[in-house]
Amino acid sequence: RPTPSATATVPSGRFIGLSDAENRQLDRCTPAEAALASCGDAPALGAGTWFNTPGGAAVDLRDLRGSVVLVDFFSTSCVGCRRFGRYLNAWQSTYGSSGLRVVGVHSPQHDFEREDRQVARTLGRLGITFPVLQDQGFTTLTAYRTQVLPSTYLVDVRGTVRAVTLGEGGAARIEKQLRTLLRQRNGSAELPPAIGDIDGAATPIGTTTPIDLGRSDGRRYDTNSDTVVGDDTRFRLPPSQPDGTFSLGGLWTVGPDGSVPKTGAEARVAYRGRTALQLVGGDGTLTVTTSEGMTRTVRIDGPPDLVAVAAADETGTRSLTVRYEGDLRVYAFSFG
Repeated sequence: RPTPSATATVPSGRFIGLSDAENRQLDRCTPAEAALASCGDAPALGAGTWFNTPGGAAVDLRDLRGSVVLVDFFSTSCVGCRRFGRYLNAWQSTYGSSGLRVVGVHSPQHDFEREDRQVARTLGRLGITFPVLQDQGFTTLTAYRTQVLPSTYLVDVRGTVRAVTLGEGGAARIEKQLRTLLRQRNGSAELPPAIGDIDGAATPIGTTTPIDLGRSDGRRYDTNSDTVVGDDTRFRLPPSQPDGTFSLGGLWTVGPDGSVPKTGAEARVAYRGRTALQLVGGDGTLTVTTSEGMTRTVRIDGPPDLVAVAAADETGTRSLTVRYEGDLRVYAFSFG
């Protein structure tokens, strides 16, 4: 199955090669291109649970003809998706009366995001009120030929895809494009002032991309002292490590979708950014020590969520070490 991946910066942007008669014309759109194009009918939205619709009714894009539609692929555990979600909320609120409809497609990165109840709680906490499809089998993600989160597709009143963005960023460009489409929809309508930049929603240039502790993709950096203890592995933190990597210390159960630290286990991450967040759930505490010598304790009590563990005034290269106590499951580090 496809595995959607979060990105902290705008990638070069390429569609996946798998295509069919329904989505082949997407190739006419160059992702992140400022000019509007004509890239075929928007692929149909697949089956799945719907949130924020009357009675959980499915949304059919054909029923939205006459409106400008923004289809956004995201994950509730993706920090870049959360940042961009602030624009989606603002645009829907600002331009809804002018004919804009935002439709979200939730593409779970982790197993806990497959639980409808968990997704519904997180959508409520993030203030997301537009319709959202739970794309369990990634059928809609595949139909739109992307595996990058977030990804955004602008669809005009005839149901034609006119612009695509694969990855985070480009909010100013996307708003300009959707305003053009709204004017084409009704040339006599007076649009409200543009939203522009939302303070704090942009990713600092050069920020380290998220680091998944289950799928390390070669980014774990350890000494050769790892030993197996039953179903667990004992690690030793190296004296130092390269930027954009993580290392483990102590006893861990390492799994494909997150890892479980035994009490007293540690993780260190070297990164570039201003803030660091940890995707973690369970019952316990995180003791965070930064490379600047600051130490703080963070209480964890509940389902997995993004938790801020460090913040600085400016973007820079730094590291932090987290010591885990209690019954916890750790999924990823993210940066901003």
